[in-house]
Amino acid sequence: MKRFHAIVAAISLWMARLGGLMLVGSAVVITIEILARKVIHIPFSVGTELSSYALAISASWSFSYALLNRAHVRIDVIRNWTPPTIRFCLDVLALGSLGGVAMILAWFAWDTVDTSWALGARENTSLGTLLVIPQGLWFAGLIWFALVCVEQLGLVALALMQGDQAAAAAIVTTPDVSDEIDEALEAVDAQPVIPR
Repeated sequence: MKRFHAIVAAISLWMARLGGLMLVGSAVVITIEILARKVIHIPFSVGTELSSYALAISASWSFSYALLNRAHVRIDVIRNWTPPTIRFCLDVLALGSLGGVAMILAWFAWDTVDTSWALGARENTSLGTLLVIPQGLWFAGLIWFALVCVEQLGLVALALMQGDQAAAAAIVTTPDVSDEIDEALEAVDAQPVIPR
């Protein structure tokens, strides 16, 4: 199971990196577009279209990485006041709810992709992009996110069946302030000392 999780984590990391590269690429295209308009007086406007695709795709492709690194924002005011057992149950409920939302998003995204495919829909721009391409990439990120949520819930269930409450809690518990401080201190200690 650890090997499977390592593969899931590696795929999620590379999807997040590719999503980041898409955002950088769209920023470069927009910059070139602005310079071409101002300096060379050549009007072209593909940056807005490409950046909207890049934003949607990169967001969906990074959701699973954020989940695995416990980076999703969660408002846990009530959770912090509860005893550890209830806190753990709320954490599992939060993960299950996130998985449910991911599945609903993927379901409706598939409907959009399927409709675009059936219609042969194209963007009404100079590029005339086949909409099924960016929508399909967006859908792929959402379906991967839903699968990672299911995988995480499976790991929690497996840890509980093995009687390892600590491992189960480590999967679903969000870091608190002391965890974040410890992580920052470890990052500082890991930095090489540069002599002056």
